[in-house]
Amino acid sequence: MALNPKNNKFWNFVDNGDSAELQLFGTIESEESWWDDDCITYRNFIDELNGLGNKKTINVAINSVGGDVFAANAIYTALKMNAATVTGTIMGICASAATIVLMACDKRRIAKNAILMAHNPSVSLWGSYQADDLIRLAEVTNTVKKSIVAAYMERLDKTEDEIGELMDAESWYVGQEAIDAGFCDGLIEDDFSNSAFSNCFKVDGVSYTYGKYMENFVPDEIRKKVQALSKTPRKGAGDFSNKPISQKGSKKMEENMVTPEIKDAAGLKAAYPEMCAQIAAEAVKNERERLKAIDEMAQGIPADVLEKAKYTEPVPAADLALAQMKANNRAGQKFMDDLEKDLETSGAAAVGGDPNSGYDPEGEQRAQSAEKVSGFAAMLKKDKRREKK
Repeated sequence: MALNPKNNKFWNFVDNGDSAELQLFGTIESEESWWDDDCITYRNFIDELNGLGNKKTINVAINSVGGDVFAANAIYTALKMNAATVTGTIMGICASAATIVLMACDKRRIAKNAILMAHNPSVSLWGSYQADDLIRLAEVTNTVKKSIVAAYMERLDKTEDEIGELMDAESWYVGQEAIDAGFCDGLIEDDFSNSAFSNCFKVDGVSYTYGKYMENFVPDEIRKKVQALSKTPRKGAGDFSNKPISQKGSKKMEENMVTPEIKDAAGLKAAYPEMCAQIAAEAVKNERERLKAIDEMAQGIPADVLEKAKYTEPVPAADLALAQMKANNRAGQKFMDDLEKDLETSGAAAVGGDPNSGYDPEGEQRAQSAEKVSGFAAMLKKDKRREKK
């Protein structure tokens, strides 16, 4: 496809007679409001679209990570108003605001190893803001999300809540998954070679090859899906290409190039040694952290329980701590139950609260002293020398 390397716009129209092609490669960006009649960028886009004349079909080729939502909404409206049948094709990635443009297409196709991603809108801030300013920005962001949800609801067989949830989760789809989710309605089995537009792929003004972008921004599990669906998985840095490698040689050589069928762990290790080594290293790290956590809480836990939790029936440290707390609670309850039973059988409950009325040595001594004093007083009374004169 013909591309103009001097064209700095994020779009490019190609007139093919009865049909036309709109190429959206890179970031959808604008420093102006696309809903303003004075917006030069918006008027340029409309002038180029109208300049194509009446076309039967417009094919929209998308390889974009998104960008300005207002610009995407304006393109969406322009394509919806055009009389041509619009077909959108995801050639590499269609993410964020670029998915809004896709929703304007009457037919939506995706390469079997291409990516679609939907998420919530965000706002980039520079400078100083007061609370009221931030509140207004939050309200605008919520309004923008509603506009995206409205575009999705026209094409997806989903409720507003379901669409809101998939946007909240930042949902990624590869090939057939985008069709299953309702974003696309056709799958392209033949892989695209992106060599024709890889130099036009930009993110925030920085040029990327498609493969380099995946290494830096796409989640690892999504990148692996793309590589698994590609005819020739890319190894190392460089352009990501789905074009089979042309080699000279015998048929035997071609057979040797076929990816072997993986039936067991040994086969997996042979096919993906680096990935298996990474998984093994992570497993060792996690096991060491588990044993360390158990050792740090080992005090008070029986040795046989620790041995079982560590080796014979491994459990996470948190699960062991919970189990020990429950065991301690059961032991404490049993102790209280046994104590109550012992008190009932000992007869202690029948003992009253009255003082002991048995032998009291100190009381007897006090009684004897009182008797002596009384006798001495009686003798004094009988003494005639004490009579009054």
